[in-house]
Amino acid sequence: MAQPEKINPNCEIEYAASWSDYGLPCGKPAVAECSDCGKAVCEECHMECCGNSYCGQCYDYHVSYACLRKPVRGERRSHERSETA
Repeated sequence: MAQPEKINPNCEIEYAASWSDYGLPCGKPAVAECSDCGKAVCEECHMECCGNSYCGQCYDYHVSYACLRKPVRGERRSHERSETA
């Protein structure tokens, strides 16, 4: 019988300076797992959207390309126009 894969108990997000190739892991206690890449994330690195948990990088991608809550292009403008009219 296959054993379930254990979730890392610590946050796996790495922080690095823009000029450096080396990063330091966050290392805080994990509270969730990213729905996309599977990395463990702490409370500070954790992002939520559409009922799923994400790390920061996957969250940015999700909001830009796959988010179901994202307004349809032009929808916001027509709503703003009707309020000002």
